[in-house]
Amino acid sequence: MSVFDIFRKSPFAALNEMMKEVVECTDRVPTLYEAFLNSDKENIERIAKEISDHEYKTDMIKNEIRQSLPSSIFMPVARGDLLQIISSMDAIADKTEDLGVLMTFKTVKIPENVKAEISEFVKRVLIVVNLSKEVIEELETLKAASFAGPETKTVSDLLDKINETEHETDKFQYNLTKKVFNNEQELDCSSLVLWLKIIETTGGIANAAEKMANRIRLIISQ
Repeated sequence: MSVFDIFRKSPFAALNEMMKEVVECTDRVPTLYEAFLNSDKENIERIAKEISDHEYKTDMIKNEIRQSLPSSIFMPVARGDLLQIISSMDAIADKTEDLGVLMTFKTVKIPENVKAEISEFVKRVLIVVNLSKEVIEELETLKAASFAGPETKTVSDLLDKINETEHETDKFQYNLTKKVFNNEQELDCSSLVLWLKIIETTGGIANAAEKMANRIRLIISQ
């Protein structure tokens, strides 16, 4: 069944298919980091390629959804809102692909006192993404309830958790960036710049997921 066929049944079912591919990208982030921290070039290249493959599938679904979305179609939500959700989902996959590409540039060491914080940082980023996936999965139920009732409360609680966790992620990103700077004597200039870009890009994954969630919050508040 094509995405167009899925979309004709429900635009939210099509978003679910796209989000599955997005999560196929982000689920590989922990093993990507593990390979990078171990300077395992072969696995870095392999995992980065897998992420890129799923990012390409995400793009294909995104394009099919957009092509199946004429301006005159009747939908339970505004066309612009749906396009914004799609763009944010796409940004999650794009940022994850960017992360993989960055890690293929060169392998660099990282001070031991930073490794534990990196692990917690990545963990929180993925919590934000997975909570966002739960929200997407709830949209069909929300539509059936006409975006009202206890179903709305369930989604609102998820959205609150996303905002809370993303805020924690921002704090981890700040502290991690500060620690990397404080260890600059152990890193050459190019390694320092690469690490800062990696941290920024990883945080960008959570930012994109939160942006998607906030768009959904606007929909259910209307």
